[in-house]
Amino acid sequence: MEQSPEQWLASMQQRADDMVRQSQEVQQTLQEMSETAAEPDGAVAVTVSANGALEDLHLDKTALSRGPERLQETILQLAGEAQAKIAGRVVEAVEPVAGKSGLDFLRSQLPADPDAAAAESRRPADDSDDEPPQSFLR
Repeated sequence: MEQSPEQWLASMQQRADDMVRQSQEVQQTLQEMSETAAEPDGAVAVTVSANGALEDLHLDKTALSRGPERLQETILQLAGEAQAKIAGRVVEAVEPVAGKSGLDFLRSQLPADPDAAAAESRRPADDSDDEPPQSFLR
């Protein structure tokens, strides 16, 4: 049974309305979403929003007594952890409306896994190459 042009148009309008509603729901969910990573003792805690931006930073006196280098390292580590957690939640929230190609793109934009990045940074540099680094600019 073939649809009349009016039925087809009504069907397309309904699909468009559903997509707008789903998009608004996802947008609201993302606006309300945040993730916090904290040290076990609670001396430092970092909260990020769905886009990974810093929303809150908690430092107690114990944290302040550690010195600037250690405090900086702790803050950056916790921010990376919170961003990785929120990224997974964002993917879950967007999955129903994004489709496979949308999710593939979203995953390509996510921050690296902080544990994998830490392992990579501990890996010794390969200095067996005597050539200077090549620029990608030409």
